[in-house]
Amino acid sequence: MCDPFAMPDPLVTRLLLVLPALTAAIVAMGLSSLPANAAEIRVSPSDKPHAQPISDAIKLAAPGDVLIVEPGAYRESLDIGKPLTLRGLPGATLEGSEPLALAWEPAGGDLPGVYTAESGSKPVGLLWDRKFIAEIRFDKAQKEGDWQWQTLLAKGTPLSHFDEILALWVYHPREKRLYLRLPDRAKPEGSRLSWVPSRNPLVRISETENVTVEGLTLAHGGYGVWLDQARDCVVRNVTITSFEDTGIVLTAGATRCTIQGCDITRGSLEEWRPPLEHSRGNYEIWQLHKSAGYSDRNGIVLLRAGADNRVLENHLHRVFDGIALGDYKAESLDIPLPDPAHCQGAEIARNLIENTRDSGIELGAGSVDVKVHHNTLRQTHGGLRFKLPRLGPLYIHHNRLIDGSPFNVWFSMDASPAEAYVYHNTVVGGHREFLEVSRDSRRRDFVAPKWHFLNNLTLNDRGFCEPSEKPALDFTTSHNISGGKERPWPEGTPDRDTGSRYGVEISHDANGKPAPGSPAIDAGLDLSTYLDGKPLPGCEPGYFLGKAPDVGADEVE
Repeated sequence: MCDPFAMPDPLVTRLLLVLPALTAAIVAMGLSSLPANAAEIRVSPSDKPHAQPISDAIKLAAPGDVLIVEPGAYRESLDIGKPLTLRGLPGATLEGSEPLALAWEPAGGDLPGVYTAESGSKPVGLLWDRKFIAEIRFDKAQKEGDWQWQTLLAKGTPLSHFDEILALWVYHPREKRLYLRLPDRAKPEGSRLSWVPSRNPLVRISETENVTVEGLTLAHGGYGVWLDQARDCVVRNVTITSFEDTGIVLTAGATRCTIQGCDITRGSLEEWRPPLEHSRGNYEIWQLHKSAGYSDRNGIVLLRAGADNRVLENHLHRVFDGIALGDYKAESLDIPLPDPAHCQGAEIARNLIENTRDSGIELGAGSVDVKVHHNTLRQTHGGLRFKLPRLGPLYIHHNRLIDGSPFNVWFSMDASPAEAYVYHNTVVGGHREFLEVSRDSRRRDFVAPKWHFLNNLTLNDRGFCEPSEKPALDFTTSHNISGGKERPWPEGTPDRDTGSRYGVEISHDANGKPAPGSPAIDAGLDLSTYLDGKPLPGCEPGYFLGKAPDVGADEVE
């Protein structure tokens, strides 16, 4: 929250206030090099001389100040409500967990290897060896059967038991007790067990502008970073090693904010590995969280955010969805879109997203002027997922999808009336087509009349789209090339798919870049005039080297 008592003070007064955290040399450097209305303030952890909580330094800082966070662990969460820079030096870590010391005893009865302890409050998360344990939500696991909470604690998930989900816990609200099963039925004692007491983000940027947070490591929070009603803020080169809910959230009108160069992972005890051949046992990790737990744990979420936010050059791995843009309350055409301007003009570019238990990039809501380009998705369960984009225009280009399973590019939830362009993307590896269409039998036939699929390359043996999956396809396709023979339109209707080729053998490297002289070279449609004489983004005049563009994400020299 904003500090209502924070007032701009003269430089000398502010330096005196923060003097315990400064050395004489730093003060001298700050006086000689900083602007007249700004100061550089150093913060040390509690085990160092001149220690000062970061939150205290934030309260004392004036707009424009730079807070340098020295290496060490800081057990606090931060609210930033004024323009400033928070810069962590290597090793500076915000730590959201605390040791958990309770009187544990065997649960007995039909719960072998399960321990229980009284707890007046429910933890946000439990950790074993600093990794999050999968939680069972008591109110979602009451129905008798394989997913009932006591059955899960006793036997694990139906197929993999405790081979994939290694440990489980649940809080019984009426008994005010925790029930816990650890790997190999270990006893919950010693320093290996810790808990997260608060769902608050480790860093919250709210009702302010021009804040930069960079270089920090965030560990074991409910959320990593939360931006709401923030403008022109930057979260850069932040490492989020673990979180219980979401890594970074932009919401409540966060506008013109940039998330760049961050490394984000869930930090869970279980190992998420989407295989090329679908493994139902490993997928029970997803099922447990969805059916009996607290649903997704996503890397970066844009939910009812403002305009022109950018998500650039981040590395996301071992999360549910990598990057999700949309609104979970409006995933059917029967539900009005709350605000078409939400997330307008967002750019999602040059991110590396790996080993996700769900979608790599998920797009929904209005998706007005949203650009998704030059991302690499490797071993994602859902690839690029469209959850009912409503309006557009939406531009999805020059992305690379490697070894995805079971989906690469796919529509889900409902038909999509948005205007959208999917072009110059490459799919390599895996065993599924370029495009999948999921249809809920309770809803209308699938239609996407304003979608255009152009110059895309599929380097596997399945092709573009499985015919049985298209009840009423009506999008535009042109100049796509596929190694497999599956096509969106029956043979004999070339007017529906001009320039496309199927069953084509193309030599390529592991990342899907075609070899020189392959059939993908000079085989595309020139998109520099595709929009009524204007270029599609990324396809400005001169964007290709030969007589025509190469098909796929690469322009081969």
